[in-house]
Amino acid sequence: MQVTISKTSLDVFKSLGQSFSDAYHLVAIPAAEQEVIPPYLIRNCSGMTISIKVGDTFTGKPGAQIQIGADGSVVLEASQSVELFNRVDEAKKQPLTGMDGLFNSVVDDQNRRLLLTVEDCAESRELRLTRAEQRAFVVQQRTSPGEPWQLVTQIETFFGCKTITLRSNVQVRNCLPLPIEIYYKLSDDASARCGHVEPGATCSLPCDAAYMPPSEIFFRPSKGSYVESNVGCKWRNLSAEENGCQMFECKRTKQELPSVYISAKVEVENIFFESTNEATAKSYKIILNPTVVFKNFLPMPVLCSLEGSDEKIEVTAGEKMQMISIRPGITSISIKLNYQSKWWVAQHLVDAKPETLSVWNFEAEENGQKMSMDLGLHADSSGGFLQLSLYSPYWMINKTQRNLSYKASDDYIVKHDATFNEAMFFLFRKSSSSSSKKVSLRLEESDWSDKFSLDTVGSIGTVTCKVKGSDAQLVGVKIALASTGLTKIVTFLPFYNIINQASFTVRYKEHAPNAEWFEVEPGECVPFWPSHGDSSKQLVASIKGTELETKPFDVSDSNITMLQLNHDYGGINVEVQAVEGAITVIFQQYVAGYATVLLVNDTLNYSFNYCQKELKDQMQLLGPKQSVLYTWQDPVMKRELLWMCGEKKDNKDELVKDGFGDFFADSNSKLFWVSFLDGMQRVLLLTDDIAVVVRGQGAGELERVDMELNLCLQGFGLSLVNNLQCREIAYLGITSSGIIWELMRRKRYKALKTKISRALEEGFHNYSLEVIANKAMPGRRALEEKVEVDFSAKPLMMFKPDKGHIRRSFEYGIWLQHRTSAHQTQIHLKIHRLQLDNQSTSAVFTTVLAPTPPPKSVAADSVPKPFAELSVMIRKSSHSNVKQFKYCKLLVQEMAVKVDQGFIGSMMVLFAPLEDDDMERLVAFKQDCELIGKTLKDDAIQLSTSDLKNFYDMLHFSPLKIHLSFSMYGADEAQIGEKKTQFQFSVLSLFLQSIGVVLTDIQDIVFKLGYFERNYSFYSQSQLTAEITRHYTQQALKQMYVLVLGLDVLGNPFGVIRGLATGIEDLFYEPYQGAIQGPEEFAEGLALGVRSLLGNVVGGAAGAVSRITGTLGKTLATLTLDDEYQKKRREALNRPPADLREGLARGGKGLVMGVVDGLTGIVTRPVEGAKQEGVGGFFKGLGKGIIGVVTRPVGGVVDFASSSFDGIRRVADMSDEVHRLRPARFIQADGILRPYVFREAEGNQILKDADRGIYAADHYLGHIYVSIDEPNIFLGTDKRIIFLSKGELLGQWNSEWSYTWNQLSEPPSITPKGIQVLLKEKQKKWFGSSSIGKTVSMLERDKKYAEAFIGRIRAAMTASMPLKS
Repeated sequence: MQVTISKTSLDVFKSLGQSFSDAYHLVAIPAAEQEVIPPYLIRNCSGMTISIKVGDTFTGKPGAQIQIGADGSVVLEASQSVELFNRVDEAKKQPLTGMDGLFNSVVDDQNRRLLLTVEDCAESRELRLTRAEQRAFVVQQRTSPGEPWQLVTQIETFFGCKTITLRSNVQVRNCLPLPIEIYYKLSDDASARCGHVEPGATCSLPCDAAYMPPSEIFFRPSKGSYVESNVGCKWRNLSAEENGCQMFECKRTKQELPSVYISAKVEVENIFFESTNEATAKSYKIILNPTVVFKNFLPMPVLCSLEGSDEKIEVTAGEKMQMISIRPGITSISIKLNYQSKWWVAQHLVDAKPETLSVWNFEAEENGQKMSMDLGLHADSSGGFLQLSLYSPYWMINKTQRNLSYKASDDYIVKHDATFNEAMFFLFRKSSSSSSKKVSLRLEESDWSDKFSLDTVGSIGTVTCKVKGSDAQLVGVKIALASTGLTKIVTFLPFYNIINQASFTVRYKEHAPNAEWFEVEPGECVPFWPSHGDSSKQLVASIKGTELETKPFDVSDSNITMLQLNHDYGGINVEVQAVEGAITVIFQQYVAGYATVLLVNDTLNYSFNYCQKELKDQMQLLGPKQSVLYTWQDPVMKRELLWMCGEKKDNKDELVKDGFGDFFADSNSKLFWVSFLDGMQRVLLLTDDIAVVVRGQGAGELERVDMELNLCLQGFGLSLVNNLQCREIAYLGITSSGIIWELMRRKRYKALKTKISRALEEGFHNYSLEVIANKAMPGRRALEEKVEVDFSAKPLMMFKPDKGHIRRSFEYGIWLQHRTSAHQTQIHLKIHRLQLDNQSTSAVFTTVLAPTPPPKSVAADSVPKPFAELSVMIRKSSHSNVKQFKYCKLLVQEMAVKVDQGFIGSMMVLFAPLEDDDMERLVAFKQDCELIGKTLKDDAIQLSTSDLKNFYDMLHFSPLKIHLSFSMYGADEAQIGEKKTQFQFSVLSLFLQSIGVVLTDIQDIVFKLGYFERNYSFYSQSQLTAEITRHYTQQALKQMYVLVLGLDVLGNPFGVIRGLATGIEDLFYEPYQGAIQGPEEFAEGLALGVRSLLGNVVGGAAGAVSRITGTLGKTLATLTLDDEYQKKRREALNRPPADLREGLARGGKGLVMGVVDGLTGIVTRPVEGAKQEGVGGFFKGLGKGIIGVVTRPVGGVVDFASSSFDGIRRVADMSDEVHRLRPARFIQADGILRPYVFREAEGNQILKDADRGIYAADHYLGHIYVSIDEPNIFLGTDKRIIFLSKGELLGQWNSEWSYTWNQLSEPPSITPKGIQVLLKEKQKKWFGSSSIGKTVSMLERDKKYAEAFIGRIRAAMTASMPLKS
C-alpha cells in the first residue's frame, strides 16, 4: 500500500474540517443570499486596453455592463473586469446562488483557453485555464530606452471561482495601518498617480508605471495632509540587494506634526515564461511596512508614547502595534506599565541597528524613593522592518502560599510575597555568565538552598530548603518555555498537596505527638507543610464533627487505601499520587464497590478466619454463607492477608492478582478458593462448587474465540510531498522481512536463528537448482551449522539441531491479529521494519529514522525480531465497565535518529499553514498567561481525574535506546526565504540564544531510556498517558548532558568509550548464549565476542579521528567563502565510502581537485563575480580566488585523511549500512503529482548526480539501459541527450558525450541497431577519422519504452525552437 500526501491535500483536509465545523455550527459563507458565483472572473489591472477572445464556450452575465460580442470577444479597458459563465442551456438549469454556487458543475479546463490581444501593439497570446499559476508574456512594446514589457497572467481559485488577473510584473502590498497612494515619475518635475492600496491589500502597477525609466515610484498616505515621499523607490536596485530595504519619509504639510516613515522591501518570485514550464521570468512585489513594530510579551498591558507626543497607545498582552512615526536612530519611545501596584517608566532611543537581545531599565517611585527594574528587549530586522519585543526572561510564579526569595548573587536578591498572585519578573544581570545563570531559593526564614538552573525547560524537580532547628522543606519546581521562546515560566509548588473530593470536610494531621489538625473543605486543594521529620510520611485523617480518626497511612509513595471508620460514611478512600516534584493526597468518599476486598464464604459447614499478616492477635471469623467487606487493619504494615480454613493454614494473599486453587478442609471435604476483580474491588471467595470458581475466574482462557481478524500488509509507504516546491520531502516505509525458516514447536511455527535460516536457504536453493536440472540427488542432506534436513519430504523436515516440520516463510511489514470472545480481547501487532528517509537532494543524513542493525555476530545467533511488537490481553466482565489488562507489553528495538536542519525546516514548511496566522500566536501567548492564574488545584489535579479506571496486571514498555545525530546543514535553496517557519525556528533559536548555548553538529550520541512497568495498579487513560510521557521525557531531558560529549569539535570521544563498552557486553552475553548449545558453540561465541571487541575498539578510534579531521575540513571549507564549493563538499561527504578502497579513492580525488580548483579559482572566481554583481563582484571573486589558493589544497589534504579514516571505520564496523528505501519521487515540470515510477526517480537521481551536478538544472525526460549489467545509460533532458557511464571505483556517473538540441541535425530515431543520433557537424575520432553521429544500442525489453522516450525528446526539441512571428 502506497499513500501520498501533499501540502495542498493537507490544506484541503484542514479546509474540509473547517467547513464541516462551520456546517455543524450553521456558519454561513460570506456571500449575499442571491449572489451568483461566476466560474470565471477576468480583471484587467495592466493599465492597457486588452481584447479577449473567449470563443463559444463562455457566456457573459445577463445585464452586465460589459458583454461578449458576436465574434466571441470582449474588450477590457484598464481596471475593468468581466464575469464569464459556462455556456449551458439556461432553460434547463437555474443559476446557482449562495452556497449552491460552490457545487457548480465541473467542466474540463483542459480545453478552456483565452486569446489575449494587446490593442496598442496588436500582439496576441494564448492563455490556458488549466491550473492556478502565474505566467509572463512578452509584449513587443518598449519605453525607450527601457526593456520589453511583460504581461503577467495570474490565475487563482477561490470558492469555485477562477480569477484571471492581467497585470504588470510589479505589485505593491500594503502592510501599514493606513491607505497609501502610489505615484510614478513622468519627468524631473512631474509625477502621476498610478495606484491606491488599502491596508492589508495588494495592487498592481500599470505597465507604463512599471516600465517608465528610471523605474522609480513614490508613496503618500491618502489620509491626512501628507506630501509624497522624499525619495523614490528604485525597486529594481532594491531587489538586487540581499535583504535590502529602504526607508521613506512622508512629511506633513504642517511641520509641527510628525512624519510617516515607510520601510519598503522587494520580494522576487520566479514565474513561468510564455508557454514553457520553466520559471525564468520574474515578478516583483514591493512590501510596505512600518519602520518599527512593537510587541508586548508581558502578561499585562503597556502604554507607549513617542518623544514629543502626549498620545499614549495601549498595547495589551501578546498584541503588537505598528509605529509609523518612528525613525530608528533618531526617535525615542516611552514605555509605561503597572507592575506590583506601581507605575514603571522607561524611555529609550530606538537604535537603527540594535543588539538582538538587550536590556531596558524601568524606574518607579515609592514614598519618594526611586526603584529600578530590568526587562529584556528582543530586536529582529529580518522582515524588512525593526520588530521590538518587550519581555521578561523569567516569570516566577509562586503557588506555595509561602513567602519566597530568589538569590542570583549576594547583592541581587528578589523577594516574592505569598500574597502577590501575578508573575514576578526576573532577569540575570549582565555580569552573570551563561554558566552561572542559577539561583538559590529561600522558603520563609529557611537557609538558602543549593543553586539550581532556571533554563532546564521541561524539567520537573524539587528544591530542598533547610530550616534551622527543624526539618527541611521540599518545594516543587516546574519550568516551561513560553510560546515566544523568550520567556521561561518557573512555577514553585508545595511538594505535598491535599485535595478533598468528598462531600464532607476532612481533617488531617501528621502521625506525631501534639501534631496540629488541619482542615480541607469539599472541593478544595491546600498545601501541606510537614513539621515533624520522618513522621511526615504518615498522616491521620478524620471527618469534621466526629472524634473518630483513621489509622495512620503512608504518603511517601503511590497507593490507594480504604481507611476504616465506624461511621455512617463507612470510611475514607485515600489515593496518593507520587510524581516527580510533588505528592498529591486525594480524599474521596467511600462508595459501594471501592472496598479493598469482599470476603465471601460460600461453604456450608466451614468457617473462615482472616486477619492482616502481622496482626494475628486480631484474627476475625467469617461463618458459612457469610460475606464481609474488608480493608487493611493497619495500612502502614505489610499489606498481606492471612487466612485459614479447616486444614488449610497460613495462606497469604496480597490481594492484587487473580488466582484460584483447592485444598482439603478435612480428610473428606475438598474446597476451592478463587480471587478475582469485580470492578474496582477484589473478591476472595471460598466455595465447594467448582462451577463457581470457573465463573468467578471469568474463564477467558477457556472460551471459544467468536471473532478473529487478521490484517497483513507486505509493505506500507507514505510519501510526503511539497507540491508547491515540486519536491518530495520524506518517505516513510514499512517493509517485510527477507526469507526466514520456521520450525513447528508445540503446534506453532517459530522462527529459527539467522545462521540456521541462512544455511537452510542456501541448501534449499541448491536443491531447487538440482530439481530443475533433473539431477537425481537425495533430498535429505547435511548442511552447515550442523543442520540436517530433508527437502523432499512433504512437509519439509529438519532432524538436526532440532527435529520437526519446517517451512519457508517471511514476516509481513505490518501484521495485526485481533481476537475476541465473550469476556476476552487479544491484540497482537508486529511492525517488522520501519524507516523514514530524507528525500532532499542536499540531505546530510539520507535516513532519518531506522532500526540500528545489530552486529552480524549477534544477529547470526539470534531470532529475527520485528522493530516494534505489541501484545495485549484484556479481560472484561459483563457486570462491570472496568477492563482488566492481564498482559500488555510493547517492545521497540534499538534505533538511530539522524536529522539535519534542512529536514526540520522542510517538514515545518510542509505542515505550516499557507497564511501566517498571528491569531494562533496570540492564542498561544494567552495560554501562557493563563498559567499565572491557575489555582493550586489546577496544577495538582492534572493527574487526579475521576475518569473510568482500568486495572493493569502487567504493563511493560521496553527501554528505548536511541542513537541521535544532528547537523546544522542540509537546507535546500527552496527553503531560503520561507517565512512560514520563521516563527517556529525563532522559538528554538531564541531559547538557545537566551541561555547562551550555540547549537552545533552532534554525531551518534546515545540515549538510554529505562523501561516503564506497572503491575497490579489502577489507572485512567489520561493518568497512564501522562505517566508514560513523563517517564520517557524526563529521562531524555536528564540525559541531555551527553550532548557535551557528542559535540562535533570534540570528535565524539563518547563513541570510543561506547565502542569499548559494547565490546565488553558482547564478551559477556554472546558466550552465554553459545554455552546453551554446547562447548563447541561456547568457544565459537568467545571468538565472536573477541571479534566484536576488536571491531568496536578499532572502529571507534578510527571514527573519532575521522570526525576530528572532518571538523578541520569543514572549517577550511568555510574559509574559502565559496557557498557552492561548501555545498558540493557536503554532498560528497554525505555519501560515506563503502570500504577502505573507496575511502582512499575519494580522498585522493578530493586532494587533486582541491589543488586544481585552488589554482584555477584565481581566474574563474573574478569572472563569475563580475557576471553576477559587476565591478564589486569582480573584486569579491578575486578575494575568494586568492583565499582558495591556500584553503582548497589544504582542505583537500584534510578531507583525504577524513575519508581514509572513515573507510577504515567501515571495514571494522560489523553492522550493515542503511540506505534509502527508494530514490526521491520525480515530479515533472508541470508540477502535477502522478503515481510513483521507480525508473523516473532513478533516472532523475542519476541526472542530478552526474558530473558533479552540472546538469542539475535540466528537466529529466527518460533513460534507457545500454547493457544488462547497466553500467551505461542513454539519458534525455529538456535541453540535451547524454551518454553516461558508471565509475567502477567510486560508483559515480560520468558523461562520455552529450549534445544539446542545436547540435543535432534531427531528433534521435530508432533503427534495428538501436537509437541513432545524427549531428550537424562531424565529430573527429582517433587517428583522424570522423563521424556524423552516434548509435546507442538498447535492450530488447526497452524497445517499447524507447519509442515513448524518443517521442518526449522530439517534443522537447520542438518546444525549444524559437517562435516565429
